[in-house]
Amino acid sequence: MQLRIERYFVPEEALREALLNALCHKQYQSGVPIQISVYEDKLYIANCGCLPENWTLENLMSKHASSPYNPNIAHVFYLAGFIESWGRGIEKICSACEKDGVPQPEYTVNPGDIMIKFSAPEDRVIRSVTGRVTEKVTDKVTDTLDETSLKILNLLAVDPAYTTTFLADVGAGRSRPYFVGSI
Repeated sequence: MQLRIERYFVPEEALREALLNALCHKQYQSGVPIQISVYEDKLYIANCGCLPENWTLENLMSKHASSPYNPNIAHVFYLAGFIESWGRGIEKICSACEKDGVPQPEYTVNPGDIMIKFSAPEDRVIRSVTGRVTEKVTDKVTDTLDETSLKILNLLAVDPAYTTTFLADVGAGRSRPYFVGSI
């Protein structure tokens, strides 16, 4: 028996640093929360904020002194041991990604926000396995179903909230217990 080991596509250390960066550099007066979007093959962290005056993405990606938008929050994280020194967050994120063999994150700097995007290598996308399995199982199951059952499955795929009474009507007079027992 082969043991399956799933590895997340964002190294824990890189994710922690990206979140700490978002907290230390967020412009809290905006009222907009830090936004995290998770997909099968990518993860985004978007944050209301801006680079220090006269900084570019190139400055951000190279060795630099830190200029946290919230120095008091950064200082508390430093005292708590969550960050070891200011100005190394991006370096640590990139190093963790390199060490784990995943692509380097991409940064997007807009006038009012900064976003980091982590992308998954193909071997760590969970759907690449489940998609193939689902397809094989679906083919085997649907091959054995009659036209009415397929119609009902398609309805449920669109809206799983259909009532058993409605499904019994669609089921060409099949009784409610038939649907309750098979759903």
